[in-house]
Amino acid sequence: MSIKRLITFITSIILIMTPALAIAEQTSSVAASKLDTTIVIGFILFFVIASIIITWWTSRSTSTTTDFYVAGKEVPWIQVGIAMVGSYLSAASFLGCPGDIGVFGIDSIWLSIGFFGGYMAVLLLIAGPLRNVGSYTVAGALHSRFPDDRIKLVVMLCTVVISTFYLVPQMLGAGLLFELLLGWNFVYVTIGLGLLMSIYIVFGGMKSTLANQAIQAVFLWIAMVVLVTIAYFTVGHGSFSWILETANQVVPPLLAAKNEAVVSAISNMSATDAITTARQMMPTAESAMSIGVKTDNTLAMISTVVALVFGTAGLPHILIMFFTVPSARAAKKSVTLCIVALGIFYICAIILGFLLFPGIYAKLVTWIAQGSTGIGQAKNMAVLEISHLVGGPWLMAIGAAGAVAAILSTAAGLMITVASSISHDLYKVYINPNATEKQELNIAKITTLLMSAVAVSLAVMLKEENIAWLVMLAFGIAASAIFPAMITTLWWKRTTRQAVIASTLTGLAVSVLFIAILLINGSKYMFLGLPVAGGPGIFGVSASFIVLYFVSIFTSDTGKDPDTFMALAHKPDVD
Repeated sequence: MSIKRLITFITSIILIMTPALAIAEQTSSVAASKLDTTIVIGFILFFVIASIIITWWTSRSTSTTTDFYVAGKEVPWIQVGIAMVGSYLSAASFLGCPGDIGVFGIDSIWLSIGFFGGYMAVLLLIAGPLRNVGSYTVAGALHSRFPDDRIKLVVMLCTVVISTFYLVPQMLGAGLLFELLLGWNFVYVTIGLGLLMSIYIVFGGMKSTLANQAIQAVFLWIAMVVLVTIAYFTVGHGSFSWILETANQVVPPLLAAKNEAVVSAISNMSATDAITTARQMMPTAESAMSIGVKTDNTLAMISTVVALVFGTAGLPHILIMFFTVPSARAAKKSVTLCIVALGIFYICAIILGFLLFPGIYAKLVTWIAQGSTGIGQAKNMAVLEISHLVGGPWLMAIGAAGAVAAILSTAAGLMITVASSISHDLYKVYINPNATEKQELNIAKITTLLMSAVAVSLAVMLKEENIAWLVMLAFGIAASAIFPAMITTLWWKRTTRQAVIASTLTGLAVSVLFIAILLINGSKYMFLGLPVAGGPGIFGVSASFIVLYFVSIFTSDTGKDPDTFMALAHKPDVD
């Protein structure tokens, strides 16, 4: 990239950010009144400027499809491991996991456990074999055993659906964060961030994406650890037993908010006094340590956990990163590093969720009492509220910037995954088989811009929906549509081409059906006696595996030389 192009690039970023800054709302939120906006803007500008510099630097070596899709397959495993953390830790992890515990209590620790447990499945079952057999995309890995272009088409469709469901809540979270904290216009902020990510993907490809994700991951991880450490010693008195004893006395905010007398009585109290008063007024109510506050349907809870654990092993934007390292051994090292970092992060998220009770209990109840909008605010803003309580404007600004970092890194990974899949698995296979690398790259870049526009539009349409809930739906689709076909292709010789196609389409259809029913009828609806509240997880995965097994039994096309494929997939690890 020449100096002239760099200047043009920087100017475009300034033009992107200007509308969001200029068209600020006249009235700002309560959180905004507590926050020195110059601090948070400073942190955000740091990420913008860092993205510009990194994109300019990496664009000089991004000239081929291999460079754009998988960063030349030569990225150090440490960098990829850190980037995986950035790509995986979305706004749902940073804001939603602690916030959900703050609303429902111990029921919601399954979110953190599920998000973390998914990577164990990836490490043990997917990482090494997938890197050995893959090329640029998940579809390419399946295609290497079953050379049928219809497989690429089906997986490409799944990739687009999954990534869209995952990308929309990232854009939604970004817009809401700026609107609630700074009073900025939701639409303009969402457009600005969408364009920012599009530009650094278009110019820098996977190399730029990985480098930006690594920086954002470090910042986000440190922000969480610092916040929890400070809160543990200030709000939690440096005692896990005290934190748990307090939680055992807490009337879950969701239940307390339904009692108007409690809401009125505790609105101006400190958190500790509010907890005591709520318990005295509701002596028989369940506690935050009681199971069943969030849902009394065990099957719905199991469905959520299945989606989170197996969905990770089916997320295209995670799986594509295994192709960026030099070997299967390096891929496993990257995942191991990622697991350690994620384990610490999600332990902190659980602790922080329980610290919300002695920290901002009255605030949580007051928020939730306002209705569905208030519940969303409690889930998505509680982390920033306690950040201000224990660390003032600076820590709150760091928390806000951490959330922005999570959104940027996850969204960028999703966008480049869709771009790679459409250009490599659709355009190159079905539309223009003789396409040159330049033509393929141009399609990927155009797809990036279109995906950004679609995500921004859907985020505006779904503004009132809960962020963590939308992310969970994406995990449900990934677990149902991608995971069964992927795991059996890599591990079961008897898997057939027809079974992979049928299984993938079945998982996609069942999961989309459950989501449509959930969106139309609400979480209390029962479909054929089955709860839809937990999403499609267990139902889509079960249907997909059942179809895969029986179709494999009754068909015979096990791919080209399955013995050779298995030997390649499971060859000894070497650097």
